[in-house]
Amino acid sequence: MAQDWVRRIGECVLDLERGTLHRGGELVFLRPKTFDLLAYFTRNAGRVVSKDELFDAVWPQTTVTEDSLTQCIRDARKSIGDEQQAVIRTVPRRGYLFQPAAAARTPQPPAIAPQVVVEPMVAVLPFRLGRIDEATKPLFDGVVEEITNALSYFKTIAVLARHSAFALAQTASQDIRNTAERYGAVYLVEGSVEASEDLLNVTVTLSETKSGRHLWTRNISFEREAVLAVPRTIAESIVTTLVSMIENAAMRRVPPAPTSHVGAYVHLLRGIALLRSYGESVNEQGRQHFLEALALDPDSGLAWAYLALAELLIGGYDSAPVETIDQARDKALRAIALSPDEARCHRILGVVLLFRKDFTAAEEHLMRALDLNPYDADTLVQLGYLKALRGRPEEGLALIGRSRSLNPLHPPWYYTIQGDTLFCLGRYGEAAQCLANIPRKDAWHLSLLAASDALGGDLDKATAWVREARRLKPKPDIDACLRDASYSRDEDRERLRKGLTLAGWD
Repeated sequence: MAQDWVRRIGECVLDLERGTLHRGGELVFLRPKTFDLLAYFTRNAGRVVSKDELFDAVWPQTTVTEDSLTQCIRDARKSIGDEQQAVIRTVPRRGYLFQPAAAARTPQPPAIAPQVVVEPMVAVLPFRLGRIDEATKPLFDGVVEEITNALSYFKTIAVLARHSAFALAQTASQDIRNTAERYGAVYLVEGSVEASEDLLNVTVTLSETKSGRHLWTRNISFEREAVLAVPRTIAESIVTTLVSMIENAAMRRVPPAPTSHVGAYVHLLRGIALLRSYGESVNEQGRQHFLEALALDPDSGLAWAYLALAELLIGGYDSAPVETIDQARDKALRAIALSPDEARCHRILGVVLLFRKDFTAAEEHLMRALDLNPYDADTLVQLGYLKALRGRPEEGLALIGRSRSLNPLHPPWYYTIQGDTLFCLGRYGEAAQCLANIPRKDAWHLSLLAASDALGGDLDKATAWVREARRLKPKPDIDACLRDASYSRDEDRERLRKGLTLAGWD
């Protein structure tokens, strides 16, 4: 039976049962959709397969654009070393022909060898179920499916195929970590479920495969009546934080290698971590890491996108010179050309266009980012901000609330966006409370705080923010603050002017 599950593609061996690809004896990282595509090709070798057929096979009952297929084909070719397109051939106006040079099946599965991949691989194991009713138990297979699918949207980590993860769970408990490590899984996500009165209590843990050390734990409780919403609810509750934890653990685990893509990957993660933080020169340090990443891997779309974002932040967001914003836009466009199916590239281009005040194009790219990755909390919060700036703050606040549920350990800049949105809604007290949480306040934060407290009737606090602003060199006047504001509605600008005047800003 083993040979029916193992297919040879030149020097590569695709194991359909384990969900793995080996090339030259080493395990190769595959995204779930890339594996599905290669598996379908191997089952249909020697005939032309249309694009519609591939859409139905790889993205069943899901609407995706042709960019998704193009990126998936590109990833598949790269994974099997088919840069010359001799194995996966494009047949103009008809589809693709898969014709490996060595199509014979191998009688034995390859030895599973430990290896180093660029992205750290995580295996999501089936949940351990306590005393819960039989009708509820199948839903928790759906939880694993949702978490696995959600993690696969984030392309800075790899996910072991669901079939392999479930097979792994059948291994004796004392061997499970060794076996997972042999599969290439660096991290394990495990869960358990217990019932108490009217609640179901779920515990999700991230641990390191090699050491068994727990890196993160999350407890979630919900009423039994909400059981049908369990899979999506749990995935939304943990996945963004889980991705951040895996990225941070991987960054600490792998030192930069000066001549490999592993080094480029670690520089990318370090740069992202710096951009998420607050401190002196963190954006400049982040920019340097992105430049280092591109020196090692000039085709990294994500590195180009984050370089664009870093330069926009260094320039002062929407107060940056026009040429700085245009240069950031050009870098973000290059990122999308290299990685058209990467949600964060579209998100960052959307942010650049927002600060360029090209609101229609900004919303288009933020919506595209959300379509590519509905679990990206940063996309939700920035789309919410855009809607607030365009005069739809109620819609914006709903998206921001959803983003904070996805990312409860969110970075401080979320407070800026939520505070500004509440200001647009005239909820001045809440806006001031939100903005006060920002650890390092610049002129824009101080102007919003002063205006919010003044319009909310707390002139003592408002004048205190004005005194703090006076220490800035130079402190912008009211007209400068209004020029920096990205509001599309005149009433929002007048609200800011009125608040700053009441606070005695000038």
